[in-house]
Amino acid sequence: MAEKNRIVHAAAFVDALKSSGYKSTYNAISEIVDNSIDAHAKHIFIIGEQKLLNAEGASEKKIVSFAFLDDGDGMDYERLSQCLSIGYSAKPDRAGMGRFGVGLPQASVFVCNRVEVYSWQDGIEHCMCTHLDIDEIRDRDLNELDNPEPAEIPENYRSYLQWNQDGKRYDFRQHGTLVIWTKCTRVDHKKWNTCVSHMAVDLGRKYRYFLNDGSVEIAMCERVSKSFEAILPNDPLYLMAPSQECLKDSVIDSDYISRPYNLDNGYTQCLFEPFKADGVDCSEVKLPILFERSGVEETQTATIKFSIVKEKYYSPVALKSNKKPGSFPYGQTSRIKNNVGISIVRQGREIDFSSFGFFGIYNVPEYRWWGCEISFDAGLDEAFGISNNKQYVDLKPMSKEEMKEYSDEKIQPIWMQLYAVIAPTLERMDKRNEAIRTKKFDSSSENTEATDAGSDVGVLVSDAEQNSGDDTYVPDDTLTEEEKVRAAENELIQEGFESPNPDQINQFISSNVRFKTEHRGRTENFMSSAYIANVLIITLNCDHAFYKLFVEELFENDDDKIAFQLLLAALVKSIQELNGGYTEAMDLLFRKMNDKIYGYMVEYSKKFSQD
Repeated sequence: MAEKNRIVHAAAFVDALKSSGYKSTYNAISEIVDNSIDAHAKHIFIIGEQKLLNAEGASEKKIVSFAFLDDGDGMDYERLSQCLSIGYSAKPDRAGMGRFGVGLPQASVFVCNRVEVYSWQDGIEHCMCTHLDIDEIRDRDLNELDNPEPAEIPENYRSYLQWNQDGKRYDFRQHGTLVIWTKCTRVDHKKWNTCVSHMAVDLGRKYRYFLNDGSVEIAMCERVSKSFEAILPNDPLYLMAPSQECLKDSVIDSDYISRPYNLDNGYTQCLFEPFKADGVDCSEVKLPILFERSGVEETQTATIKFSIVKEKYYSPVALKSNKKPGSFPYGQTSRIKNNVGISIVRQGREIDFSSFGFFGIYNVPEYRWWGCEISFDAGLDEAFGISNNKQYVDLKPMSKEEMKEYSDEKIQPIWMQLYAVIAPTLERMDKRNEAIRTKKFDSSSENTEATDAGSDVGVLVSDAEQNSGDDTYVPDDTLTEEEKVRAAENELIQEGFESPNPDQINQFISSNVRFKTEHRGRTENFMSSAYIANVLIITLNCDHAFYKLFVEELFENDDDKIAFQLLLAALVKSIQELNGGYTEAMDLLFRKMNDKIYGYMVEYSKKFSQD
């Protein structure tokens, strides 16, 4: 009898897993955090190690490993022996966050070539270990995992088993799990401090509800320096306090800083407030979602929540200034700029964040100043099309013509069911904010009464200023040198500079154009632009299909990269000059450009699949 073929050739399969579609290192890390929360962990340490390495004759710090320590239930022998097997899941009831059976091995292989898993129940003396090593699989053509064996926690991590921080004691010895990633091959940021900054933003948003109610604490530690930083919630609805974007009561002052936001420093005020949904006397809508599962109609409830900026942080009268809110320090933080979209939350954990076609995100600053969240339980997984690595939901935008085709159908597409609530409410929020901004502050008088923008009384505002949308989207000649330095320093930190020095800041301010890439999701625009410290920042979305198929390869050649960047810079500046600043015409042109690129990619994909 002929020898049967394997269903999976492990050596080839693990190579495929390394391109498994995670948006970033931090999304892969989220898979491990999911497992810890599912195991009822109360405390989770993310431990990084950076070393000084010699690269091309120069020494630089580089992250060489990650470890994840929790005080969850731990795993018995059977679960530990299967936890690195693709497709194994200990959560058949669908209720957990990591139910797909690919999280731990897939996320680990995405970042590193070796993962070790230590787990214990009834005391650390009963610890067992298993591992997966890609190099071993390739070299020996392995297709089986070694059985778990008794093991001690590696010496580098033993000090964390009993950890004291600011008078609080953490004890992981009774039960828990330690996952260690070594031989790292894909880390988004080389230096630990930069990694911490981005990880705090990403994980703070994903797990904001767990962090806010105190059911879970996540901290980031560096093994050599013993640094320790707890993650605060990053709420895109800006309704949580304390969080990463809380304000002082007297926010309008020159001492405003981005971090840390905590009670000791007086950062206790929420930036937004709940907004009542259209036709509903509350800010939360319980929407019955009708869908079909295996030919049977089902109804599950999704909750849609809305929030909007408080008037005192948006009104010219309250601010005592006709400057746009985006020009104030709290409007220039990276969180306000990056938290533009609709948050999709499953089982209390954010899955995706995008516009999903409910609004057109194309350089319109007003979209910063409201929030929207759609939350649901695992029963709606199929309806929302949750991906197996919990990176995306499948919400396909529909045109008006397409919606007409389903108007008489009993079961309408889920996007259409959500649109009926979200679209009119977003329109009301935009009109509310527009009404607030039309009242101008009369700086010639000591009284603070509002004046209509179109009246003869009060401050005269030029057409260009009224149409500019936000000071960060056009050069601002009124910026002081101190304001430029502060804005440049904050942006450099977001770009990966740990502590920007004066030369780096001056170089930033003196540059005309800067390019950067960000993970913004596959449904967002390929390109956007903004002015920071009067420097044009052009941001490319590296999740976009156009970037992945064409630009990424183009950027491997320095000459091609520079030529492409010059072309984009000339294009953006030409649009601005033709329109005399930031206008609706510029918005429309940017939107059409991005729509064209999207259309080209759709046609390319069709042709590619046919060929």
